[in-house]
Amino acid sequence: MRFVRTACFFCVVAAAMTPCWAQFGLYGSPEVLRMPQPEREAAPLSGYATQAVYPAAPVNPATSSAARGPTSYQPYVQAAATDLTPTVARRAAPPKAGLAEPAESPVMSSPSDVQRPGVVQQMTDDANGCYSGPLQRYSQSACGGDAGCGDVACGGYCRSPWYGSLTALVMTRDLPNRTWYSYENGNDPNQLMNNQHNMQWKWGGEIRFGRRFCCDQWGLEAVYWTLDPFEGYNSVLPPTALGLGTPLQFRQVQFNGQTAENWFGVIDPTHGALEHRLWRRNEFQNVEINVLRTPMIGNSCSPWGIDWLFGARYFRFEENLTFASLRNGYTWGQGAGEAYMNDQIINSLLGFQFGFDVDYRVANNLRLFAGPRFGIYNNHIDHTFRLYLGDGTVATTGGSGVPGTYPVHSTTDNISFLTQIDLGLDWQFARQWSARVGYRVVAATGIGLADNQLPQYMVDIPEIANIDHNGQLILHGAFMGITYNF
Repeated sequence: MRFVRTACFFCVVAAAMTPCWAQFGLYGSPEVLRMPQPEREAAPLSGYATQAVYPAAPVNPATSSAARGPTSYQPYVQAAATDLTPTVARRAAPPKAGLAEPAESPVMSSPSDVQRPGVVQQMTDDANGCYSGPLQRYSQSACGGDAGCGDVACGGYCRSPWYGSLTALVMTRDLPNRTWYSYENGNDPNQLMNNQHNMQWKWGGEIRFGRRFCCDQWGLEAVYWTLDPFEGYNSVLPPTALGLGTPLQFRQVQFNGQTAENWFGVIDPTHGALEHRLWRRNEFQNVEINVLRTPMIGNSCSPWGIDWLFGARYFRFEENLTFASLRNGYTWGQGAGEAYMNDQIINSLLGFQFGFDVDYRVANNLRLFAGPRFGIYNNHIDHTFRLYLGDGTVATTGGSGVPGTYPVHSTTDNISFLTQIDLGLDWQFARQWSARVGYRVVAATGIGLADNQLPQYMVDIPEIANIDHNGQLILHGAFMGITYNF
């Protein structure tokens, strides 16, 4: 009986202690541990993004498709050792103007915000209508880069520092002051021929080559242009058998001991010259080396831009004027009967100029421009005057006592002023190409003209040697050209 009571006591105690065993893991298989709940996201800090990054949750091998049997228990302490603290990513600071995106991957709102390293985007108009590309005349965009002042440092737009252009010119010149060379012999008021030829329009060409430096703020360019020679010709035949006379005075000028008036038709009132002819030839050369500064006035939100330049310029203008007369009783080709008066004058202007390029952008790739240039120059004038026959005989003064001989040669230097104005329209039709059309005017003062060197008396050699240099020259005409940035 005592044994039965003792056995019942131990059974009751054992049943009461069963929950305690389970707490020590001695009851069946262990429970699946609960993962700790992620903490609530903290309020964003100023200048930081709220994006949080968590480590991947551990995979339970018991639920894996690769599990084939019971696995050992992974203690809770090992799982808790992984840092689950949310990671706050710093927002990328906005890049400076013209700089590429940093190498680290900042927080982006969309894939379109990502820019490939080393790629510089073409600058275009922004939402406010502000033009972010260059306004200066020869700065059309072209991928390249300015060595020593790269794309990033220069604002980030693609361009090449080198450029070249070819331009076609078609121009004419103003007429000289009227001078009469022929009249009807015996009827002086009937004047027949003067020096105002029909000056034709002539084609020419311009080559321009340059390079920009220091983020397009400075530039250096060389320019050369020329025109086909201007050539004029007049001739006159006598309206009556009396022949032709000339207002030019050839008294005391002789050919082989005879007065030159026998050839030019003023001594014999009944037998003047059989024909008068007049030729004119003009040649032009222009060379410039300019330093450019861009821009002087203007900003990206204004359609206006003003650049300036200064440099050296050489301008050469040569004029040849030839007056010929056929003596009565001769024909052309018989040198002894042909008398010639030739006046050659060369103006060589060398000096400095200063100018502007004023731009007004009417569209993103279309602009109006005006380019005035002003310069002061030393004009070295070389003058040669000749009187001779077609057979080579040179005129003499015939013992008149006037000093000097033919030909007459003299030089002088004086101050001249030259102004050039280009007005036109420039169209950038491709990334590296632009075309332009416009009108050019070139005006020079302090110029020696051939017509101004003729004295009243052709025997007055000292007067011929005294060069008159108060003339003016005006060239004007259209131009059309193309520019390439390379």
